[in-house]
Amino acid sequence: MRFELRMAWRETRPAMKRFVFLIAAIALGVGALTGLKGFSRSLEVSIARSARDLIAADLAARMNVPVQPDELRIMESLVLTGAELTRTTETLSMVSAGDHAPPILSDVRAVEPGRYPFYGSVDLDPSLSLTRALAADGTVVSRDLLVRSGVSVGDRIRIGAAEFRITAVLKSEPDRISFGIDIGPRILISRQGLDRADLIQFGSRATESFLYRLPRDVNLDRSREIIEKGIQRRVRIIDYRDPNPRLSRGLERTTNFLSLLGLLALLIGGLGISTTMYTYLQQKLDSIAVMKCIGGRSTRIIRIYLVQGLLFGIAGSIIGVGLGYIVQLFLPRLLTGLLDLPTRLELAPAAALQGLAIGVLTTLLFLLPPLLVVRKIRPMRLFLREMPETRYSTILQLRQDPLLLVSSLVLILGVGLAAGWLAESVRWGITFLAGLAGSILFLMLASSLFLALLRRLPRISSLVLRQGLKNLNRPGNHVVPALVGLGLGAAFILTVYLIQTSLISQIVRSAPSDFPNVFLLGVTEHDKPELSRFLGQQKGIASQTLIPVVASRLIRIDGHVPARTERNQGRREYTLTWTEAVPPDSRIVTGVWWRPPYESALVSVEQYTANRYGIGVGSIVEFEVSGNTISGRVANIRDSEFPRPGGSNQFIFSPGSLKGLPASYIGAARIAPSKVAEFQKTLFNRFPGITSIDVGEILFRIQDLLDRISTIIRFITLFAIASGLIILASGIVSTRRQRIREMTLFRTLGATRAQLKGILAVELLAIGSVAGMIGGILAAVAAHYLLGELLETEFRFRWLPLLTGTAITAILAAGTGWLASRGVMDHKPLGILREN
Repeated sequence: MRFELRMAWRETRPAMKRFVFLIAAIALGVGALTGLKGFSRSLEVSIARSARDLIAADLAARMNVPVQPDELRIMESLVLTGAELTRTTETLSMVSAGDHAPPILSDVRAVEPGRYPFYGSVDLDPSLSLTRALAADGTVVSRDLLVRSGVSVGDRIRIGAAEFRITAVLKSEPDRISFGIDIGPRILISRQGLDRADLIQFGSRATESFLYRLPRDVNLDRSREIIEKGIQRRVRIIDYRDPNPRLSRGLERTTNFLSLLGLLALLIGGLGISTTMYTYLQQKLDSIAVMKCIGGRSTRIIRIYLVQGLLFGIAGSIIGVGLGYIVQLFLPRLLTGLLDLPTRLELAPAAALQGLAIGVLTTLLFLLPPLLVVRKIRPMRLFLREMPETRYSTILQLRQDPLLLVSSLVLILGVGLAAGWLAESVRWGITFLAGLAGSILFLMLASSLFLALLRRLPRISSLVLRQGLKNLNRPGNHVVPALVGLGLGAAFILTVYLIQTSLISQIVRSAPSDFPNVFLLGVTEHDKPELSRFLGQQKGIASQTLIPVVASRLIRIDGHVPARTERNQGRREYTLTWTEAVPPDSRIVTGVWWRPPYESALVSVEQYTANRYGIGVGSIVEFEVSGNTISGRVANIRDSEFPRPGGSNQFIFSPGSLKGLPASYIGAARIAPSKVAEFQKTLFNRFPGITSIDVGEILFRIQDLLDRISTIIRFITLFAIASGLIILASGIVSTRRQRIREMTLFRTLGATRAQLKGILAVELLAIGSVAGMIGGILAAVAAHYLLGELLETEFRFRWLPLLTGTAITAILAAGTGWLASRGVMDHKPLGILREN
């Protein structure tokens, strides 16, 4: 291969500037891949390195229901084996900073400051020990509570029935990554403070965590087994070997999906490789013909240009690996507010090698089709300037040269394997490949149709408009690949935007007019009479109700333990309720609703749950509630058109069926939005233990979450748009000589500089506008499918996002084209005319 390497280097030196775009396209794709995969791998390494810190213990068990005395004994039994135990309780509560501001929904966590955490540390500002900060009536709060309430360190706040003094700002907790997304500001208090605040009552929603530090001689698996066998209800057990399985799986799936978007950028760059090599070979016809005249074989000439292309692919991949490390620096900032990540991330060499390998593989795959045409070049075509044989997309051409079909199949198979490797799933790889192939085919057909229509346009009187549009069909202009690259990038960004903006607005639009916008949690049987009177006395409340709820565990259906329940070790828990009338927005699918008198226990089952367990009308379902077994006969199967508290419960009993069982209540009220803050303040002063949730605030937080997720997707998709712009710039540079000749001839014939600029502007704006428009149509189709078919949500087409995306794409294309064509109009006419 020494001859091929030497010739490839000699061919490369005079064409280096031309291939800068090829290197840049590969670098962008590999950079996106390496950055995402590297971030995922380094996060895994960081989590494994500081695993005990991330759960603040060796072993942690969490329950989202109140702990019963027998369950507490099981949890404490590990202490007899030598383990150390500390307990934390996390719940939602309203927090008031005084009468001047409405209460704020917050995440309150009670800890034992002398024992928590076993590993890691709680970071406070000013720097204090947690024992000192939570002494007496002290509390530490996250900074957003100070911002929202206007209080500062040293001021007093009211949590539940007690007042606390803010002693420090909570910056981080070691096990925060294990809890997920916050609903409100974070607050830490002591367990004595939790008792004073009287937050935990019957029916309160709280997460109980039991953290263990185990001696070295204690078997970890044995400790897990004691808890799993002893607790019959749902319990989540994690240990330092896998501190957050849900987070790990979620991050893995997310990075795999985003890596496919990075692969999209690389594949668009691959189109640039193919088109650039095609144009380059067109200009090397003389050299190839001469080499064949002196005995050069096609296979050897192909190897020369293959080596040349691979050298650029390797160079671009190496640059992309470096770019990927830069991407890793920005990703944690984009995830701020979504996840509490480890502060120190390490580099991941395996991700760099994967990105390098995929970059080189992509280069090789996209080089094959244009290089195979070298076999058809004959010495007799020495003075020809075109390569009609390169039109390898026709059926006739494939019949004459089956090797082109084989190379196309190899290209498709290689892309599929790369997608499956990145997604770590063959199914997702095939799905991505099918979706990408369909999108590219749609964009290519639309682009080809657009160019065909331009060729058939009647003569336009304006020179600027006529010549600008004619330039789109210039040989070697790479218009179709540029339209495909820009269109794909625009389609992905617009799809994300349309889904993001449609979800929340659709939820709001589809909600019934009487749907509650304020929910009340932690309502006990003792609070119910007084709270009912209180709600009835408040002005501005259009409707209000208190829904009874009973915590239960499904144990048998028609005398048999359901297979799903048995596999889940009998921990499938449900909230039961009862009602006299059919819940609003519900319809009976099969069976009939009950009527008085209610002589026996009847049950209404939600349709999805009935299908899940094979429940039908007449089935007998049995539940365990506080050690008692209750049963009922299924009277009907129902479907809820819009979820409502109580109405969307999986199991609803007839009145009197759950009499005597311990129940709590969920309040629901419809209040004018302008009156919600005043209502929450009045409610908190009267019932400090009741938590009120404003649906509007929750929707705002969901919208903020969607904004952050879409920002990450846009960030990765920008690499695809950049690859499309590089293809556009490459096409302009490859036709630079032709453009200089045309501009010179136009100037000789009397065209002004303004007209020449107008011709170039029309060409570039047409490319960007068409790409944006086609991408927008593809995005609308994709959003309609994803929202309508997968999320069962209505999609409403809007012109404004489509027009905005088209305008932005046109501006990007015009800006890139102007940069790539700098100096074209600065050449003197005489030099060009002398060549002729």
